Amino acid sequence: MSHPDIRGKGIYFPHEKKYFEEAKNRFKIFITTTGNVAKGAPGRIREKLGYCAFDDWISYRVLIKSQLPSDDLIPMFPSFLKKNQMLGKILAYFFSILLRGIPQPPNFISANKLKIFNDVDVPITQIEDLWERNKSRYGITVDRSAHYLNWRLKENPYHNHIFLCYYDNDKLIGYVVLVLELNTFHIIDIFADGKKKQIFRNLLNAVRKYAFQKGIVQVKCNTIKRSKFLVSVLKSAGFFNMGGLLNEFFRKKPIKPKQLFIYISEGIDIKRNPWNNENWYLTDLVKEGRPYTVRRNV
Repeated sequence: MSHPDIRGKGIYFPHEKKYFEEAKNRFKIFITTTGNVAKGAPGRIREKLGYCAFDDWISYRVLIKSQLPSDDLIPMFPSFLKKNQMLGKILAYFFSILLRGIPQPPNFISANKLKIFNDVDVPITQIEDLWERNKSRYGITVDRSAHYLNWRLKENPYHNHIFLCYYDNDKLIGYVVLVLELNTFHIIDIFADGKKKQIFRNLLNAVRKYAFQKGIVQVKCNTIKRSKFLVSVLKSAGFFNMGGLLNEFFRKKPIKPKQLFIYISEGIDIKRNPWNNENWYLTDLVKEGRPYTVRRNV
């Protein structure tokens, strides 16, 4: 980051280039997750350093309460509809009518299989054990070691986390990490034993049920657009991406990735092709953990 007084004067790029070259002696893969901020300046700088545009974040959500005002739906629309205020208001009105039929979420997990923890009492070592048993299945992803999870979650000064842990005979087989902001549950991470879709679906249905009981308006989960595994699981559990649906309806062509940029050193020894988006599994656990909501009505 550079001070506003020196932006656009060619001072920042040599600074990043110098330390990027030093960092390449320690690290083999680099990723930036906000290449589109500041009118895309970070993405352009990273491309000059040798990064490649790789993917974009995408938000999937499920609405828990059907009484959602139409004005609260407009922020969910893609940018081309936000610019057309009249069309956006008409679509939001009709969507708000359709959403009135949202049923109460099903309950697929018995109470004795689901345990709820907070940052103080969560069994981090059990999560680490689950990670160690399954990390080879998830490709390129965050290292869910106890050391990292303690720092990223338990010691995070910005949030209190809720952990929904799914057990089978006292053995942890899946978990979801939640943060509550502005009456929205944000799924920070979700992970299942054996990468089994049924465990994922059970966890997501448990989140919906828990949100319903707490009077939450919606549940959101972020992942990367071009890695289909988590996207398919979210869709099967009733989650949707409003922008994607409307882009398909209006036949908007896909655009070049502009948020996630990666750099991969030559000769790196990785079993799976790192340039294949399907070999990545990313959730908000990769982000730094600051507030997820800046300006939002719901």
